[in-house]
Amino acid sequence: MELKQIDLNATQFHANGKTYVVKDSLSVERYRWFEKYQIDFGLGRSFKSVADTLKKSRELFNKGKTVEALYLNYNLEMAISQGLEKRTNDAMMLCALFIVTEDEDLTKWDEQEQMKKIDDWNSEGYEVNSFFRLAANLVPGFIENLEEILSDTSELAKAIEGLKQLSGTTQQS
Repeated sequence: MELKQIDLNATQFHANGKTYVVKDSLSVERYRWFEKYQIDFGLGRSFKSVADTLKKSRELFNKGKTVEALYLNYNLEMAISQGLEKRTNDAMMLCALFIVTEDEDLTKWDEQEQMKKIDDWNSEGYEVNSFFRLAANLVPGFIENLEEILSDTSELAKAIEGLKQLSGTTQQS
């Protein structure tokens, strides 16, 4: 069986005998979940992990450990471009927020019910990359930042290496 792709411009598609409609807005309840999934998908880390890293970076900076603080921030930024394949569940859940059945209650969110939708999409033979692209488009700035990070990685690595060398020289004197 050949896998199907979703037309990113389509307003609806069919899967497992159901019509799925692509919405362009969310209820308050679904927006709360959108905030969670976009962080997990966009940064490849949970909100707590990001907050802990930023706190640790600030602490290091305040102690004069600028290189270490910069390194933590660099790792946080690089996390955007790493482990994309591990974000499938978050991508699918982001999509499930916006892709609904005609009779779905848009004011509610139940992850178990959403998994049934995802199972429908799988049973119908839709390939995951369509959903990954849709999710990437739903997270404001994700694609632009990813492209920028991937193009600037070598320059950023050189800058950090230079800072480490400066720091090493300063500590030895």
